[in-house]
Amino acid sequence: MTKNFLELIKEYKIVIPLIQRDYAQGRAEEKSKANNFLTSIYDGIQTGLNLDFVYGKVDEEKKEFLPLDGQQRLTTLLLLHWFISLEGEYLPEINKFSYEVRSSTKDFINKLTQKDIWEKFSKKDVKASIENTNWFFLSWKNDPTVVALLNMLDLIENKFQDVKIEGLDMITFEFLNLNEFNLTDELYVKMNARGKPLTDFENFKSNFEKYLKDEKIKAKLDNEWLDIFWEIAQKKISKEKKDISEAPKLADEMFYNFFYNVTFNFYLENTDKLNCKDKEFNKLEDFVEECSIFDFYKNVYNDTKKINEVISILNHLDADNEIFLAFIERKNISQWERVRFYALSLGYIKILQESAFLEWKRVTFNLINNQLIQSPDDIIKTIKSLKELSENSFDIYDFIKNSPDNILYFTKIQREEESLKAHLILENKAWENEIIDAENNWYLDGQIGFLLEFSNNSLDDFIEYRDKFNALWEFAQNKKDIDKKQLKHQQVSIYQALLSKGDYLPKLGLNNTFCSFDVALRTKIDNWRKVFNSEKKQYLKDLFDDVDFDEKDVEKSLATIVDGYCLSDWRSYFIKNSSYIEYCKMLQIRWHNENNIRLLTKTQINGTHVELYSWDFYNKELKSNKIYESFESIWYSESTSSWPPPYIMFYNFIYKQYKIQLEIEYEENGFRLTIYDGQDNWLPKEIKDEINKSDIKYDDLLEEVQRVCDILKPL
Repeated sequence: MTKNFLELIKEYKIVIPLIQRDYAQGRAEEKSKANNFLTSIYDGIQTGLNLDFVYGKVDEEKKEFLPLDGQQRLTTLLLLHWFISLEGEYLPEINKFSYEVRSSTKDFINKLTQKDIWEKFSKKDVKASIENTNWFFLSWKNDPTVVALLNMLDLIENKFQDVKIEGLDMITFEFLNLNEFNLTDELYVKMNARGKPLTDFENFKSNFEKYLKDEKIKAKLDNEWLDIFWEIAQKKISKEKKDISEAPKLADEMFYNFFYNVTFNFYLENTDKLNCKDKEFNKLEDFVEECSIFDFYKNVYNDTKKINEVISILNHLDADNEIFLAFIERKNISQWERVRFYALSLGYIKILQESAFLEWKRVTFNLINNQLIQSPDDIIKTIKSLKELSENSFDIYDFIKNSPDNILYFTKIQREEESLKAHLILENKAWENEIIDAENNWYLDGQIGFLLEFSNNSLDDFIEYRDKFNALWEFAQNKKDIDKKQLKHQQVSIYQALLSKGDYLPKLGLNNTFCSFDVALRTKIDNWRKVFNSEKKQYLKDLFDDVDFDEKDVEKSLATIVDGYCLSDWRSYFIKNSSYIEYCKMLQIRWHNENNIRLLTKTQINGTHVELYSWDFYNKELKSNKIYESFESIWYSESTSSWPPPYIMFYNFIYKQYKIQLEIEYEENGFRLTIYDGQDNWLPKEIKDEINKSDIKYDDLLEEVQRVCDILKPL
């Protein structure tokens, strides 16, 4: 049956079905073909033109036509009727054309064909005029069909200025209703060879939309909400200097990541184990890798409350929020990234006032940032604890001020600290900003209990200790523009100054550590947290209380304190020799007692290491001393095991034709000198007996070495 466009659309609403591809005739790379097609139509207005078969399914009850073949031609004919009718009489039929391929396409065409919008346009600069309207969403530029429609309108504007609407009646096609052939839906899909597979996000969105009863809310998926992800994608593509054509795909991926991670967080609220596909997972990352959103989203969104909650979250999204940006970067985000955004989500769901939201965020982030979250059980308990705590998020300070036990699961030390801080703030609001300033220190991440203890809950004293701590830790901070050698020097000077106040080195396995400034939570717990949360913190307080400590000149202060140390104990070797600390690549020593200390380059004794006192003697007395001229060379023999221990080697004293070695080793009662002359005992026994000696004190060792050299020299 031969029809033209108006005849068809007057009889049926034309609905481009989901299985169809995007509109392609207006793509930039198809410009030449599009111009040729438009030229054929332009000429056909005078002579007549038949566009061949247009066929598909007809729903007589709904009066809808779903084209299988002819989508591209029908869409171009719609645009021609829309443009040519401008400055003339509105054609109400053009508002009966819809796209189901994408919601954004559907919304765009619906807006474009409304009479009150149509009548505001002229035949000049149509594309730019549309893009500048207040109803045109930025995210629509992420929709390839919308982009192609605008491009085609631009081409139409250049060619069809003088054409009358009646002329389009000459453009016809052969209409074929496939219902008359009793074709099944399956065959209908198979016949659509040009259909394309939907992305994970498009598949999920088409399912999720079924839960949205409000059409205005549903429209946000491809408009306001998608705009957020489109804006982020554009910035990311621009920053990475990639082709802007990659932005649509990236925006879709981030939107999908958002839905996956939010839905997964909701799923964790009501489970005790990670189960999926009849399998229990022991690692969160394995679950995320193996299970798609389609494996668990129905369990979540069958609860209508969750639909309202995810809508509330979407309505509060901020494209500049770093927590949100990390949350949508990928599906397999870190546990802390997942839980931090979950805490924000709870605030969005409760629709907290700004002050209550900031209080909620501060308390929950302090709890989260100082909680190890490693196993599925950890994250499930964390999620459930936050969920329960959120019931009192409207006044979180009041809820926790007298009872840290009102907070479930998190570490006892952090729960007690948050309770104390809430109590102090409610008693005196001036505490809040001062506490926040301390919590925001680049290293502390909200755990400041030791500073509160230093101050004995006096606000003035707290400010003083906080400022001193901030100055000291800023001196240790790894900044982008700082020279690595200079940074190491600054950190070592902190270690030395603290050692001058006492043995602050905490245990780390079998070792003791000078403490790394690395910010990973596990590292902080194993290092400085053991100082801050133990009796050893007194040494830090003593450093701050030292009259020579000045936060305005930390470098000079530390140097003065170190120079003033006058005791001669094991600590003095590190305090007076920064290179000894620098030798410890992992900042660890094996401290058995003050007479048995190994400096480690690794964390195990099977790594290269030296013994403190023999290493010190070698560096200070033997490197440049000529008393060993009788020997060919001297070196320090580092060890890589518990036995033999490190020692000083005097190498190759020639006795007759034999090579003799002298070793100096430090034992717990002093140094031991041992001469080695091979299995045949080349040296006379009386000489060996005179040389070999134990329990030599440090101050006597140089004289003993000189004595040995004097004995050997005549030989």
